[in-house]
Amino acid sequence: MYSGPKSFLADSRLHAATSKATKKTFSQFLQRPQGAPRGLLHYYILHRISQGPTHGYEISQAIEEKTEGAWRPGAGSVYPTLKKLVREGLIRAGASAKPGNSSQRIYEITPKGLQCLKEGKDMLANAGRRWGMMRSIFIDLMDADRISTFLVEGSRLNFQMSQEMIDSKISKISPSEAEFILKEYALNLERQLNWTKSKLSELEKRSKVLPVSQVSVSNRSKI
Repeated sequence: MYSGPKSFLADSRLHAATSKATKKTFSQFLQRPQGAPRGLLHYYILHRISQGPTHGYEISQAIEEKTEGAWRPGAGSVYPTLKKLVREGLIRAGASAKPGNSSQRIYEITPKGLQCLKEGKDMLANAGRRWGMMRSIFIDLMDADRISTFLVEGSRLNFQMSQEMIDSKISKISPSEAEFILKEYALNLERQLNWTKSKLSELEKRSKVLPVSQVSVSNRSKI
């Protein structure tokens, strides 16, 4: 029901403000990876502490180093998460063993925290498949003039991630499993290469055939 110009104006302003806030939030999410979901920080902190007693600053440094500065969670994110994990019984806090650092807390993981971390890693292992199901949404949002940067940079980063993952984990799996993984990976690369070659061949054939409009113009010029 239309309730007059004042109501219409108020609705328009509300819509504009909401649209602006949504656009700003989405832009910040894409451009500022340090705003990564708290769930990711939650599980990475558990993982980092599971490797040995750690304090908050070391966790922040490790994240910044591993992401090459792309994700820099500040004290306002790290320490509240640590306190929450302590309250939930996933980690325990103790005083630093270093002299003069009595105020610095050292954190250790608990059996409950190890179980939570295992569940988180199981969830992460399935994350790639779930994101893959969203590919049609990303394709719709991708402008044609951005495909070049996305594919070239994306394929480079994907290979770099695969390489680092295999190099860092291969010693922790059996030789037979490592061989299976590498053969499957090689097969996928071969399929990608064959597909790419077929697309290049199609482009070469298309480039040799003049468009109908050009053929018509050429025929007219000869008359």
